[in-house]
Amino acid sequence: MSNKAITIYAQAMRRQQEEKEQLNSKGSASNVTRKPTRAGDKSRADSRDTIRARPRGKSRDLPTRDEIQEFSFTLRDQLKVKVQAEVPHQWQTELADIAQNLNVKKLELYRFILGEFLSKVRRKQRRGKETCSE
Repeated sequence: MSNKAITIYAQAMRRQQEEKEQLNSKGSASNVTRKPTRAGDKSRADSRDTIRARPRGKSRDLPTRDEIQEFSFTLRDQLKVKVQAEVPHQWQTELADIAQNLNVKKLELYRFILGEFLSKVRRKQRRGKETCSE
């Protein structure tokens, strides 16, 4: 290595050392430990309990098991694609409970919900209750 190369290397090493020292001096001044806020301490379980304790304001007429299965059955021969959605964990639990209460599969319930939202489910009045037809 030539003298010029050694000098340049030494200067680069000094600059690197100075930068480290500057970062250490700045870092120690800015590393102040802060107390966590109390608002962030609320756990998910607490919020989940409050949501379950407070039912929804409007009640809804749930479709019957037969309506959901009939709609799902009408889709059996149609070309289908998968729809993937991320929902809050409370929704997942609530949807699973509804499916269990109606004695239908979750997938059938999801199809029915999407079909109803897209106006693919036609419901007619029958003895004061709505029914589904495709």
